[in-house]
Amino acid sequence: MTTHIGIGFSQSIDAETAAREAAFHSKTDLNADQIDIALVFSTIHYNPNETLPALRTILNEAKIIGCSTAGIILSTSIETRGIAVLTISSDEIKFGAGFVDGLNTQDLYRSGSILARSTLSDFGQHSRQAFMFLVDGRLENNSILLKGIQEIFGNVFPILGAGSCDDFHFAETFQMFQDHVLTNAATGLIIGGHASVNVGCQHGWRPLGKPRIIDKAEGNVIKTISGKKASSLYEEYFGDETKGLHSGLFGQMSILYPLGIFVEGSNEYLLRNTVDIQPDGSIVCQGDVPEGAEVHIMISNKDSCKQAAINAAEEVKKGLLGKKPKLILIFESMARLKLLGRMAFEEIENIKHIFGESVPIIGMYSNGEICPFQTVEKFKKPYLLNESIVVIAIS
Repeated sequence: MTTHIGIGFSQSIDAETAAREAAFHSKTDLNADQIDIALVFSTIHYNPNETLPALRTILNEAKIIGCSTAGIILSTSIETRGIAVLTISSDEIKFGAGFVDGLNTQDLYRSGSILARSTLSDFGQHSRQAFMFLVDGRLENNSILLKGIQEIFGNVFPILGAGSCDDFHFAETFQMFQDHVLTNAATGLIIGGHASVNVGCQHGWRPLGKPRIIDKAEGNVIKTISGKKASSLYEEYFGDETKGLHSGLFGQMSILYPLGIFVEGSNEYLLRNTVDIQPDGSIVCQGDVPEGAEVHIMISNKDSCKQAAINAAEEVKKGLLGKKPKLILIFESMARLKLLGRMAFEEIENIKHIFGESVPIIGMYSNGEICPFQTVEKFKKPYLLNESIVVIAIS
């Protein structure tokens, strides 16, 4: 049994040229006649209606999924402009792909179920190892979509994912599936057969100030914290700077200072980006928040971010039990790219050192990450996370 991996990248100015070059380099690197799956990451400098037909021309009948990103992670560099293509050919790893669109107007729980079922119908009767999806990161609460997916796969089945994004404009994102360019959509991929998928996830943010309690919350909206309007938590620390959040924009402040929801029994925090602050002071988060939980504003620095990447990779390596991975896939919050700046590639160098220089690496910077997370339950359950790095090894 053999598996071939190909990775190609181009940052040519012309969209069609960049797509053709990235696909051709990936196909050449693959060195196999058949392409079972192609994963595409593109920055928003390229019109997907121009790039996708060019990709299809080179990749022929391969299953294609992809999305927009704020940056591309490669074995040799971090790029904030370009198109990257991962191709896989394998007689041991099986794939199934599907999609769902209209997420801004449809019931998200039902849409998650539809996405899972459509992907399963393409997968066939093989052993399932993990489900991965790419979703529009601008949606307010992808936790509901995740719950719909879990209805089909179960609460402890490994579900991984990332939110598509742009370069901190929060305005223009897209998803790709086969010949379709989509918005307000999600694409899904089942990985199975004779494959093993190991995952590690960390964030490196720490709590700022004393703990507060979420008194009242509905879904992804925090109404009150410790007897005060929820926004008072930000106003106490940042004063007039919080006014930008009332406009409905994220603001760099809300990305670099997320909320941390303390998880009992794990000594960890689920991080939540602030999407908006409503006129009554309610905080709209990117994912669900539980009433009665301890909450902090969170803060990080370059060193703790880099250490989190090392910890995530070490967690994966431990699960490999000595096996060498065929591929390392990384989903990482774009906030970490903003925080690390020119030091971002040091994370990847550390990950390469852990797995070996010859292991291919590809990834994207995302707006929201989905990964199994240890809580009070015996088993890890998938959660929507923010500000995190997810390291995935396929072996």
